Amino acid sequence: MKKIYILMLVAAIAASSCKKTDENLNREIVGLGGDVFPQSDLDKFLFSNFTQPYNISVKYRWDGTEYDNSKTLTPVKIEKVQPLMEIVKSAWIDPYTAEVGQNFIKTYAPKNYVLVGSPQYNSGGTVTLGEAEGGIKVTLFNVNNFEKTERSVSKRVLKTIHHEFTHILNQTITYPKEFPLITPAGYTADWNNVSNYAANGFITQYSQAAPGEDFAEMVSIMLTEGKTGYEFIVRSNPSATAIAAIRAKENIVVTYMKQTWGIDMYTLMNRVQAAFDATAPTSPSPYLGFGKLYTMVSINPDGTTGLSADFMTQYNAAKTGLAAVGGAGRVLNNIALVYSAAGQVILRVNYTNSAGAAFVANFTYNITTDASGNINLALSATDANGLVIAPGITSLTNYLTTNKFTYKFFYSADGKIEYMGLAKTADPTSFFFGVYGN
Repeated sequence: MKKIYILMLVAAIAASSCKKTDENLNREIVGLGGDVFPQSDLDKFLFSNFTQPYNISVKYRWDGTEYDNSKTLTPVKIEKVQPLMEIVKSAWIDPYTAEVGQNFIKTYAPKNYVLVGSPQYNSGGTVTLGEAEGGIKVTLFNVNNFEKTERSVSKRVLKTIHHEFTHILNQTITYPKEFPLITPAGYTADWNNVSNYAANGFITQYSQAAPGEDFAEMVSIMLTEGKTGYEFIVRSNPSATAIAAIRAKENIVVTYMKQTWGIDMYTLMNRVQAAFDATAPTSPSPYLGFGKLYTMVSINPDGTTGLSADFMTQYNAAKTGLAAVGGAGRVLNNIALVYSAAGQVILRVNYTNSAGAAFVANFTYNITTDASGNINLALSATDANGLVIAPGITSLTNYLTTNKFTYKFFYSADGKIEYMGLAKTADPTSFFFGVYGN
């Protein structure tokens, strides 16, 4: 009876519709697949950046055959597509290509990307932001909420892509059998209800779902968080046993990527972070300072390329001035910023005298930070050696005290090294940086 009722209702509607004789019933129904559209500027962008070089198709127009019809999903906003795919290229394709060449992406990348405007909500309270099908198709959800200049949003999208791409690599050549043995008791289908994942030796909550997900999460977190973000997560773990487990997983990931694919994982991390910084820069300040993850930046202008011309002019003037102090032929070797107390930083000047004996001079500055995180430095103390050499290095000390600075990350041209440094807030083309540590 129920089926008859439905058929009768449809028939009634159809009969009623026939009365509207002025309606055009020959209109094309869009979105059922097979539709032909004129090529737009967006289509040309996708073709030249994905299809032509990598044989990757990007489908953004609604096609009902591509989705799970049991889910409520929405089409993408057209204006979101190119910004999204620009960051996909710069923070996924380009870093891998720089490491192992274009053929790697041609060979292993999924050939079809499908974009969906909304997230996919699942039973059990989980949300799907991306999924891969047999290494051939990747679906990205939640595109309509993408903002290229918001780093957290870009990281979320790229985490999904790097995660799913790791699955493709693992399906081609599986990860070492030792990996699941590090935390064997922690894997569970009920992962979303287990909140103490960090104490159990997992990098994310979802890592607990299965060994394969654990491996993919390790890769995606390392790449999207970068060296400092990843180290912060690991070192913030209160359990030494859990840290040891994560480090063991990290070692297997790094070895697998290098021995299997010829990829330096740490360089790949830097390349991804440099891509993020190009559109949504982040500050090292959460990780650098007194009582933080890192407390020192060592700057060696004579051994590091890429420092700005403006800074080098001041540094070289300080070298000349130092050599002239007292006619003693002192040589400026390098400098460092040392965060030795709350609200303070020491400019540490390392130099030698004419006999080659090493000396250190310390200039202590108070740090004032504005609402945007920019800093001013005001000299508060100078040690005995500093008082001797101060007249010779005024170009350098004046550079620090007469400008407001912004903390920034910098990267070597080959992607091997991540640096921290300062750039003039009013003139970002003037900057210096160095290797960070403790």
